[in-house]
Amino acid sequence: MIGFDDFSNKFTNILILILIVSVIIRLFFLHPTFSDENFYINVGKTILEGKTPYKDFFFAHPPLQVYTLAILFKVFGISFLVGKSLTLITSSLCVFLLYLITKELYDERSGFIVAIIFIITPAFLAFSTMGHGMWETTFLILLSTYLLIKNKLKLAGIVFVVAVLFRYLAIVYLPFLIVFLYIRKQKIKNFLISFFMTSLLSGLLLLSVFGRTYIDQTVFYQMFSKVILNVSETQGMQYWGIGFFFLFLALISAFVAYMKKDRILLLFATIPLIADIIILLGLRLVYYHYFLISLVFCVIAIDRVLTVSKDWIVRFAILVILLLSITSNIRTIDYYINPSHAEKFYSTAEYIMNNTSEEDAIFGEPVMTNYVSFVTGRRISSDYPDSYLRHLIFEGEDKIIHNLNEDKPKFFIEMEGYYLSNSYFKDFVLDNYRLEKNIEGAPNYSIYVMK
Repeated sequence: MIGFDDFSNKFTNILILILIVSVIIRLFFLHPTFSDENFYINVGKTILEGKTPYKDFFFAHPPLQVYTLAILFKVFGISFLVGKSLTLITSSLCVFLLYLITKELYDERSGFIVAIIFIITPAFLAFSTMGHGMWETTFLILLSTYLLIKNKLKLAGIVFVVAVLFRYLAIVYLPFLIVFLYIRKQKIKNFLISFFMTSLLSGLLLLSVFGRTYIDQTVFYQMFSKVILNVSETQGMQYWGIGFFFLFLALISAFVAYMKKDRILLLFATIPLIADIIILLGLRLVYYHYFLISLVFCVIAIDRVLTVSKDWIVRFAILVILLLSITSNIRTIDYYINPSHAEKFYSTAEYIMNNTSEEDAIFGEPVMTNYVSFVTGRRISSDYPDSYLRHLIFEGEDKIIHNLNEDKPKFFIEMEGYYLSNSYFKDFVLDNYRLEKNIEGAPNYSIYVMK
């Protein structure tokens, strides 16, 4: 595990100081964002209130993230900032584990440089306080990798299963850890036995607790929603916006690794190239936080190239690309860290709070609706916190609209034609609601009130 010797040098102390200062600064910038985190945070609260995912409401992911949030709310109180603190902590721990991994593989100076590179990536700057479940998954995969380096193979297998139980996407990276063990001539069997035995036991436990609906919602839904989804969203848009430059950095790193015959470096450089292709081709919709795991291995490769390459052109190219990745994503970074973009959330929540009673229900675009439900205590109609169109289409529009007609939510929250693009929901909204208020922002929201 992590020993005291890991904390005994100047690079470690400087990095810890940087991370502490970073956490303190980011605390002042915590605010609601246009992100799925609002849904997950509200689900954590819903669990604490006594409801069970997969039984009382639909939930498409493994349970550990939302149950961790529920525990935090139990210990520290129900607060939006408490919910976001999970991400704040795990993203910082990812930086520290990157340092420890690189330190073990190479040296302390390299570990420090890789941590700094990661901190200045647009992904960390924009998303390090955003609770979409991938920071916890990334942290656990990094911890599993560190344990492999320390030859704690059985424990590494257990930790990797825990990562999968935060997000199934973690399984994409299992082959790379196996190759890592092969290159280092470690006992792959010990890791795999631990992984498969823990997977089997955890799977049986989840089935006994949640029943068959757990498989239906977290496995079959993910498989079939790709087929039934008919929502106008751009495939991979965020990846090509933020990850575009790191694609070139990975290619440069792979070329240098091949020339230097450095198999570990070649592995870390090719992980983003192969894993990202699998994710892009395998999922119907992708967002950049899906690629955080690839990014951590990519920055290790970049750091190593800066160390081993004596070619100033290669070093200069890497530094230029890193700079371009930041400057070209200034607007994205501002959108997610600038608190002024949260005004639409505050305005909507205040309006709903002032115009409803505790008995009233709301429904609508999930990012805003879950935030409003969380801070105002207003329930989401028919227990549909997952009101994403992908889920609603999967469930069947007729069934959803029947339930909404029965429950009659007082307010329907629309976002730039999100529901009106679907003929079923368009008819339901126009027949039963009238436009009450427009709230400008990015994106714009419209509040409809029951006629």
